Amino acid sequence: MRDTDVTSLHRFDEIETLLTQAKTGRRDLFSDKDFTARLADRLDRMLDGERILSMDIFDTLVLRDNSSEITRFYEIGGKMADLATSHTGREIAQVDAFVARHLGTKATYRASGKIRGCREGSLLEIHATASRILTGGGEMSSPFVEAELEYEAGRIKPNPFLVDYAARHRARGGRVVLLTDMYMHAEQVTLLLNLLGISPKEYDFLLSSADTKVSKASGGIFRNMQDEMQAAPGEFVHIGDSFRGDVAQPIRQGWQALHLPLAQADILERRKDHAKTASMLRDMFNVDIDIAMPK
Repeated sequence: MRDTDVTSLHRFDEIETLLTQAKTGRRDLFSDKDFTARLADRLDRMLDGERILSMDIFDTLVLRDNSSEITRFYEIGGKMADLATSHTGREIAQVDAFVARHLGTKATYRASGKIRGCREGSLLEIHATASRILTGGGEMSSPFVEAELEYEAGRIKPNPFLVDYAARHRARGGRVVLLTDMYMHAEQVTLLLNLLGISPKEYDFLLSSADTKVSKASGGIFRNMQDEMQAAPGEFVHIGDSFRGDVAQPIRQGWQALHLPLAQADILERRKDHAKTASMLRDMFNVDIDIAMPK
């Protein structure tokens, strides 16, 4: 940390407003030259050529399409059902695999041991539970995980601006780290990013709350990253879409932070998709799953 470092405040109202109000969603803005020039200028000033650029992954470094979580999990259930049917030789329904995955999710979060008061799930544990429910044993957990990662890779795309900006920051001597509040372990997130063409050579370190158990929302994972990078709080600038996890908490830890929120248009599309799938599950299968509406 430099002797001249002081706490700095940066207003981000204009860019945040543009992102929030983007009529066609955020993807187009991240490809707009005028918008990205302003964003790059703001990041340049905050990073000052030397600080560590920290990025949230999902809906920041990579952009999801506007499918809802409940739709994605139901479609993943279809892939799980196909694998389980082939393995067991008996027909397993998509809805049953979907429910098994959901029960695995609830189990991993409930059974996870607390670290500094926090719990986090594990994709390995989710699918180990789902495998036991569907086949009677845990042998399908790895195929289920692989199928989910391949499916997720088809639902997300790299953020072209941030991938390019991170490369330029590293080329001029800066460092880039990735943080995610996610039930996917760092190894799995790395594999997923690889499928999208983002290799580990393009960043310096990646932390997932599935491994640390402490999250961005709790603030604890930021201290873990400081230890990993052997850097002080004032050396980091973090960006992400969640106000609590990507802005409020890093600032509380002494980091600088920028908010890159979802557009209201994106949120509306995800809510519509959620309602459609939830209604189908109730009408066709009498299944009412407690997966939250996007917000």
